Amino acid sequence: MADTDRDDIEQFWELGRELFCVLADDATFLRVNPAWTRVLGWREDELLGRPAFEFVHPDDLAATRHVSIAEGGEGQQLEEFQNRYRHKDGSVRWLNWTGYKRGDRWYGMARDVTATRMSHDALQRSERRSRAVLEALREGLVVIDSDRRVVEINQRFGEMVGWTPREVVGSRPPYPWWPPEERAHIGETLAQSLKGKRRTLELTFMHRDGRRFPVIIDEADLPERSGRQAVLSVVRDVSELVGTRDRLAEAHRVADLNSWEWYPERDYVIVYEDPLSSGPQSTYEMDGETSLAGVAEPFRSELRRLRDETAQGLRGTFALDLQTGEPDPGRWIEIRGEQILDPAGKVIGVRGTAQEITARKRAELEARLQSDVLEAIDVAVVARGPDGRIVHVNGAVTRMLGWTREELIGAREHDVRIIAQDQPEAVELNRALRAGETWEGDLDLLCRDGARMRAHVRTAVVRDDTGTPQYAAGIIVPLAST
Repeated sequence: MADTDRDDIEQFWELGRELFCVLADDATFLRVNPAWTRVLGWREDELLGRPAFEFVHPDDLAATRHVSIAEGGEGQQLEEFQNRYRHKDGSVRWLNWTGYKRGDRWYGMARDVTATRMSHDALQRSERRSRAVLEALREGLVVIDSDRRVVEINQRFGEMVGWTPREVVGSRPPYPWWPPEERAHIGETLAQSLKGKRRTLELTFMHRDGRRFPVIIDEADLPERSGRQAVLSVVRDVSELVGTRDRLAEAHRVADLNSWEWYPERDYVIVYEDPLSSGPQSTYEMDGETSLAGVAEPFRSELRRLRDETAQGLRGTFALDLQTGEPDPGRWIEIRGEQILDPAGKVIGVRGTAQEITARKRAELEARLQSDVLEAIDVAVVARGPDGRIVHVNGAVTRMLGWTREELIGAREHDVRIIAQDQPEAVELNRALRAGETWEGDLDLLCRDGARMRAHVRTAVVRDDTGTPQYAAGIIVPLAST
């Protein structure tokens, strides 16, 4: 070999970023390049003459001794594999290996893939935590890809429709939760959603037993590798809310409607108690504020202002919901008004309608209260990692129990006592978590100041591909004190 070629090879050996090595048949280092010092911190004299296995992480030693060897055209080849090596400072580096054997020597090359491996592991941990939280939520989740296949459903949605993920994942429309009479409508809705028209939908779904129930669906985009968009749907069963809405619609239907006219220059008002009547049922002089006497403040001032502005031509129409005064302060009236014009276009008065809307107001209040209660529910979320440490808490946890995020994240149960252990429910919960099972029940939680809080707790467990429990998430709902 020419000297120039040897010089080039030496330059490649000295400057290469990969870790090159020559090993004896017993895996003893015979030669290493400077990259070993740059990557792992060990000097050449600290490596030569020592078995490579001394530097392998103990957890990977058995697998490293049994790596797969294939017969190649020029000898034995080392199939690509990864293991961990100990850095001189005590840290760990992931190395990706290839190599071959010629005669009684092994020639190996390793690349430092620590950053890639750590990112991959972090992503997997994040995905498992997210899965644990999603499985514990009370909303149903459905993912449908751009080819209309069901990609995923969570446990809550399965409970909602009575089908398991194994039964429906991969299915195409019509899905089993589409009622036959609604299939055309829901199918068209899905087609619009897959075109990117994201919105809030109100549909009817069907349980496996045939029972229909109303749902509200919030949609979001979920990118696919192909560049197209899948649809992530958050599904809520709103049977109770729809019952309130039906009562609201009935209140509108049966509401009484009166009409009236007011002529300020002549200072009188005409009230038509029946909107279909051809003549006035009662006429009386205004006498100042007589027509407003039954209206409660502050609605009286607002109605007076709107009425006068309309009569003066400052506005064409107005509408106001107002509450009456004595003798029944609970009554509500909807007042609408518009200008009355003479043939010359001059404003000479105001006409409008007065509609009893007490039932509607009460139904709206009930619906609003239900909505406000749903929004105000303080639901806490806690996620625990495979080593028993807390890896996630939401703000509700700190508000409920008084601990800060800094105190909770990374802590174990014996570091921060959240569950009172002097109760049988705690034993049941701990047993379920150790066994990798879900659990739901009521128990006492411990606040930071030592106070006890009764709460309803629901847990879900995420397993890895081998079936081993990895992450557990808990949903905590405080119970009203008695």
